[in-house]
Amino acid sequence: MWPVELRKTRAEEAVLLGEPALKDAEDVLLKRWLRCGHCRGRVTAEDDRVVVEGEHVHRRTNPAGIEFEFGCFLAAPGAQVVGEPTFEFTWFAGRAWAYSMCRGCGTHLGWHFEGRDPAFHALILDRLEVEETPEAA
Repeated sequence: MWPVELRKTRAEEAVLLGEPALKDAEDVLLKRWLRCGHCRGRVTAEDDRVVVEGEHVHRRTNPAGIEFEFGCFLAAPGAQVVGEPTFEFTWFAGRAWAYSMCRGCGTHLGWHFEGRDPAFHALILDRLEVEETPEAA
């Protein structure tokens, strides 16, 4: 399991893609950032989580046999999309992917998927850390 502990998503309630995973007022009172595990730069916020194909967290294996566990996020201002989007070996039908790299240090954090609205970042969970002190939203 991954070290980032997030509040429970609404996947079990079949939240549609594009609808934020956090909906209750008490869920958005504090904004908790997820930081790059390498440079500690802010990457995304907990309230940017999104459910894709019925889940926020996914496990997929790439063609080299490496398994990744990642969470889906609508926004990741601390990640930079790098490379030309491709449909080759995509994990989500109808969506092209490119790399999501940390803006601060260049660490590979995951992938950005586009092609069907909304676009989202699939961020590798063991490469993120939860900010210790949430800020008021």
